Amino acid sequence: MVLSRINRGVLTFVRVRCIGFSSISQAPSQIESDSHLSEKQALQEEPSKAVPLTVEAYKNQRKLRPSQPENPHLLKVAILGEPNAGKSTLTNALVKWKVCAVSRKVHTTRKQASAVLVEENKQIVFLDTPGFVTPELTKRHQLEPSFVMDPIRSLREAHLIAVVVDICNKFTNNRINEDILEALENYKHKKSILIMNKIDAMKSKGRLLGLTQTLTGGMMDGFKTENHKNIDSKQMSFDEVVALASKIPEATNSNEEANLSPADSKKGWASFSRLFMVSALKGDGIDDLRNYLLGEAVPFEWVYHDSTITDQHPHDMATMILREKLLEYLPQEIPYQLRLTISKWELLSTGCPKIQIKISCSNSRHARFVIGPAGKHIAACVEKARKAMREAFRKDVVLRVAVEQE
Repeated sequence: MVLSRINRGVLTFVRVRCIGFSSISQAPSQIESDSHLSEKQALQEEPSKAVPLTVEAYKNQRKLRPSQPENPHLLKVAILGEPNAGKSTLTNALVKWKVCAVSRKVHTTRKQASAVLVEENKQIVFLDTPGFVTPELTKRHQLEPSFVMDPIRSLREAHLIAVVVDICNKFTNNRINEDILEALENYKHKKSILIMNKIDAMKSKGRLLGLTQTLTGGMMDGFKTENHKNIDSKQMSFDEVVALASKIPEATNSNEEANLSPADSKKGWASFSRLFMVSALKGDGIDDLRNYLLGEAVPFEWVYHDSTITDQHPHDMATMILREKLLEYLPQEIPYQLRLTISKWELLSTGCPKIQIKISCSNSRHARFVIGPAGKHIAACVEKARKAMREAFRKDVVLRVAVEQE
């Protein structure tokens, strides 16, 4: 039996560990889902790179001076794209660590987060930003100012700009967002690349070639690309089509450097240096992209200690992950209007973090949706969030969630 009634000011607790044993505590209107957490740790030894498990550990890591190997190289990459283009999934894949929120719904990333990749003497810093939105949309949807300011800040910091396009979104895959085009024009002195994401779900090979021409304005690295209109893509494998579309043009007598403005086509950007076709979710093309970025690193001092995987506060990461799961389960505007706060955080003797998060709802309707029939919604969200937190912190996590109506 599970109690699902909620009154003003009364907390509904869900604690999830490993198995689905449910019980009711003695406190009024409380739900307890309890089970036994395995004492065996998946990672007994602290890895050389780690997400801090406590506030103190986070502060100590931030105080560390950046590592400086012999002949250090650095590259800062601003990852831009429309909401839900797959920027965060791409960042996670490139650094091989879950550091950014991922959801099928838009506006999952709320503010800029840096993720750090280190290989040998090279450090790549990925600046994952909220989807590019206008100040008007920010005001209309009551979004944080970070939705406008963070992409601008990342452009200023970056050495290279990566534009991500969801190639399967029929509403946005045939053009570069106007605001992103304007940003590329403003920072045209910086190298930029195009990343066509979710290529695994693209079925039409001919359509793929056409979109490539449109998004690049028929140009790449200052030269005209091949005209693919007379190519019979039906006779080619999908990998061959991808290789053809991604081919870097070479200067020839018949392929002179263009004098057109990069944004003359209105829909595409003619100054992309490279084009990559990837599936961030499945990992296709990620190694090639990562190797390219490592090759673009320039002689420069590192900006982070080599133990750093992200600059995010552990509390922010935990609430980010829970919000990510709420976005998956809750309808329409509800998950965007919830307020998540850390009410308790402690490290157990096993080295595992025990986290309690409070979800504040503005009205009883939202609270009922969050809890769900017999507590099913919140129990499912918390269980998925716990698993995702384990992936991010690389430790088992004890997670307790409290839902209250403000």
